Amino acid sequence: MGIRPINKGIDEKLFNDIIAINKTTPYHRLLGLNVSMLDKGVAELKIVVKKEYLNPAGNAHGGMLFSVFDSVLGASIRTLGNYDITSLSANMSFIAPAKPGDTLTFTGKAVHIGRSTAVAEGRVYNQDDKLIATCSETFFNFGKLDNK
Repeated sequence: MGIRPINKGIDEKLFNDIIAINKTTPYHRLLGLNVSMLDKGVAELKIVVKKEYLNPAGNAHGGMLFSVFDSVLGASIRTLGNYDITSLSANMSFIAPAKPGDTLTFTGKAVHIGRSTAVAEGRVYNQDDKLIATCSETFFNFGKLDNK
């Protein structure tokens, strides 16, 4: 999936840093995970459901969906200042199955950044704008990478 990422308003260096992380992270490459848009407090990633991502019922595996949520929600927080974060907890709700060949668009939005925690929420839709799942995640915030 050849996606040209769109910068909707964050610092150009920060934009390029987040894109470089996406392009060089082996797990992102394994999944074929691509950043499609970054804005202040918002990130969007796209992925096509491959047969390798399926559970025994023939739907996208929930673990794969969570992996993408973890990436998009973390990216949404990083758009606000390149924060060094790690996951603490998450809550995911499955609404509808994603099928092989579906193009999924994950959107994450930062909703809180504090001294020690950050929270982001996200949704994933298929190519027909059908809601597939939602996720809320809390991260430990080590601070901005630029300050280290």
